[in-house]
Amino acid sequence: MKKPLVGVVLGGLLILSACSNKEASFTYEEVTNPEVNHIHGTGYSNGGPDFFIASHAGLYAFGKDGWKEANLEKNDYMGFQPTEDGFFASGHPAVNSDLKNPFGLMKSTDKGATFKQLAFYGEIDFHYLGAGYNSNAVYVFNETPTAELKAGLNYTLDEGQSWTASKMEGYSATTLSNLAVHPSSEEIIAIGSQEGLFLSIDYGATFNKLNDATSVTYVTLTEDGGYYSSIKEQEQPMLQKFTIGETKESDIPLPEEIRSPVQFIATSPENSEELVVTTFDNSIYKTSDAGATWNQLANAGKLISSN
Repeated sequence: MKKPLVGVVLGGLLILSACSNKEASFTYEEVTNPEVNHIHGTGYSNGGPDFFIASHAGLYAFGKDGWKEANLEKNDYMGFQPTEDGFFASGHPAVNSDLKNPFGLMKSTDKGATFKQLAFYGEIDFHYLGAGYNSNAVYVFNETPTAELKAGLNYTLDEGQSWTASKMEGYSATTLSNLAVHPSSEEIIAIGSQEGLFLSIDYGATFNKLNDATSVTYVTLTEDGGYYSSIKEQEQPMLQKFTIGETKESDIPLPEEIRSPVQFIATSPENSEELVVTTFDNSIYKTSDAGATWNQLANAGKLISSN
């Protein structure tokens, strides 16, 4: 049976929430299935200490009490990008949902209980999406051109009301792994790719290759620089810290047991030395001391409820 859809129009935006016939309340509760596959994004949402993952089957959060999962809104989230006041995402609705497919660009400020449909609702699924943690500037790499949105890199500074296409001069890669937007400087964006790490300081109008790295699997930006993962000799995963404007980089030691490349890197807004890395085989590790020690939170998709 389909869940009845509750819709409220607020300030011209449609806010949607699905409820069961028993009017169940959205919450994060004890994990019923500790096996998580198809992770599509990670990060710290709503300015707090909890770490979130967006998956093919909804949202999970890790905090002081271990893992919790969202009991409702089991959507397939793509392009998941947490911010200080919530998260942006795209993707597809859960089975038996009345939400349109795909989501376009949407935002939640209550950890996934309700959503504001911002742009291209029912039109575009953004797999490549980046957002400034403090600025809320949103960049997308559009693979489905429409009359309103060109193919390639586009950005919005007003949460989807207006869009600007970036020229991307100097960007020479044929593939990309992800988009990373500076937390507070809306004009700074980085792109990780098989061909290297590219940085723009003018809203994506021009890009420069940041270093000699290749096979960059993920990049994230911090206030003064960022972190990126790559694959070095003998298929060894690597994690590097860099500073914008400087050539010197520092190695962040990864756990010895990691053999799969790093797919996502999340940085804590409360502790600059706290990182969470997720590998392509869905293993998750957390460090609170810049890689000196690590705690494993998931092993090949199986969640480990300890902190």
